[in-house]
Amino acid sequence: MNKKSRRKIIGVMSGTSLDGVDLAEVFFSEENEKISFEIGKTQTVPYSQKWVEKLKNGINYSKKELIVLDSEYTALLGSIIKFFVSENNIQNIYAIASHGHTILHQPQNNYTLQIGNLPEIAGIVGQRVVCDFRVQDVQLGGQGAPLVPIGDRLLFSEFDYCLNLGGFSNISFEEKGQRLAYDISPVNTVLNFYALA
Repeated sequence: MNKKSRRKIIGVMSGTSLDGVDLAEVFFSEENEKISFEIGKTQTVPYSQKWVEKLKNGINYSKKELIVLDSEYTALLGSIIKFFVSENNIQNIYAIASHGHTILHQPQNNYTLQIGNLPEIAGIVGQRVVCDFRVQDVQLGGQGAPLVPIGDRLLFSEFDYCLNLGGFSNISFEEKGQRLAYDISPVNTVLNFYALA
């Protein structure tokens, strides 16, 4: 970003809790080489029970079934994003950053499977879409969260460590001029199990 620039990004996330799709309007600004952010409109759109079951059981689907699920989920995400933008009258969007949904994640085996990232999503929402974050990072030996350490470094550089508590916890920190990041342990996946027990 150029000096004193400001860009509006819509962030879209679906996590292992399967509670729904989280959306956030975020304004990123840069001044004197320092990037800051401000959160605007936010919303969580709950999944129907039908979608909870589909996403939960996706790990057991055949390749053909996964292709159908990917297409259907891309259409669902696109419609949710489009409604969020329209309902909140959000304009002048620089990009939509969509995480998709993780069906299977095994970074130790250099494999991850994301759905909802098909090119059709850009046509549905009518905006520039950035997506499919995990795959290349995992193929290159990462943990599949390439934006986390970058964001931590740019937005929270005053902290020695950044700890994220999601479905799994992950940490990032500086060591010898390099940003390191990795998963530590399950968090909300365990808490969800006991909360619903």
